[in-house]
Amino acid sequence: MLLNYIIWTPDQVLFELGFFKVRWYSLMIISAFLSGRMLLSYFFKKEGRPVEDVDKFSLYILIACLVGARLGEVIFYDPIRYLKSPLEAIFPIELTPKFQIVGYKGLSYHGALIGGFVGAFLYANYNINFSLYPFRLKLVKQKKMGQSFLWILTPLAFGVMMGFFVRIGNFINSEIIGTPTHSQYGVIFAKHVVEDLSNSLPAIQSVRVLKNNTAEYDTIKGYPPIIVECTFAGVGVEEEAIKRFIENRLRSYLRASHVKEHIYVPSDSPLDYTITRNKKSQYIVDVKAFGIPRHPVQLYESFSYLLTLIVLFAWWYYKGATIRDGMIAGVAATICYSFRFLFEFFKDPFNVLIPGKYPITMGHMLSLLTVMAGIIVLIIIYRLPNNKKQVRINQ
Repeated sequence: MLLNYIIWTPDQVLFELGFFKVRWYSLMIISAFLSGRMLLSYFFKKEGRPVEDVDKFSLYILIACLVGARLGEVIFYDPIRYLKSPLEAIFPIELTPKFQIVGYKGLSYHGALIGGFVGAFLYANYNINFSLYPFRLKLVKQKKMGQSFLWILTPLAFGVMMGFFVRIGNFINSEIIGTPTHSQYGVIFAKHVVEDLSNSLPAIQSVRVLKNNTAEYDTIKGYPPIIVECTFAGVGVEEEAIKRFIENRLRSYLRASHVKEHIYVPSDSPLDYTITRNKKSQYIVDVKAFGIPRHPVQLYESFSYLLTLIVLFAWWYYKGATIRDGMIAGVAATICYSFRFLFEFFKDPFNVLIPGKYPITMGHMLSLLTVMAGIIVLIIIYRLPNNKKQVRINQ
């Protein structure tokens, strides 16, 4: 039978230089910013606005989105943790169980949207004078000619939808995972299991999770068969010692609650495994188990943002002269976060507000509020006089 699931165990670090690590997630954020910067340059040029303003606008939005994304994660999703360790909320570090630089792994898309909204308002209405030495921070009210707040919402919407890169980064990191698909389709997010198993049991040198193309699906739950391959570090260890290790420590680990979210080992039957040796005389243990495919909801969201971006950009490209300022932003918020509200049902529930078979989470509420904000923007735009000139587009 053709196995349609994917076992996902990527390395989230692209490369490292000593203690400094460049992660895929960081690369995705940089890609989102640089791609957004190029799109904004084209937008300003086609709209007849000064292209030199793009750098200033990009800086406002970048800082506002990063601050908003981080504050959103802290306030909306994990306030208790960061109240206990406020330094982790400010700096890209972890203090427990040991100090390490981890990057800003917790960023809220809703927080970034709010931050971008504030940044756009400041850009359109104020000039910020900032200096480190001597320290100076001053807001001077100064409207941008030809760049009203409603007008600036369109390039902001295009920039925010570049967040499809960020969702790809979440997928690489195995973050924001989906619910089980209850079929052979989906993604088995085994990365954290592989890393945790390698780090928690010193006797094990390396771990791989592989497809088992010769075994049958689980008859009760329908999970696809996999092999957890463990290579032991020691040479010259007796096989009986390996067996005792497997029956005691490895068995209990594979049946731990956090592992059972991704790998299923039947508790009512003995552990099924084989022991072999490689060319280095190291023992290799192949444990037969079952994987739990889940919805790659990160990719669902990424595709929805990209598709909405393409459609709305094409609309602006061909009909921009007749589209009211701010309308694209209102439509983008309504469409993107309607999708987001739907996709929340396919996410592993987190920050549940209303429990049940289909729990309502903080993500649902924030998405609903964003959809409502988009509709309100559209209503306000329609109630304002249309200052756009109707331009006949010659084919």
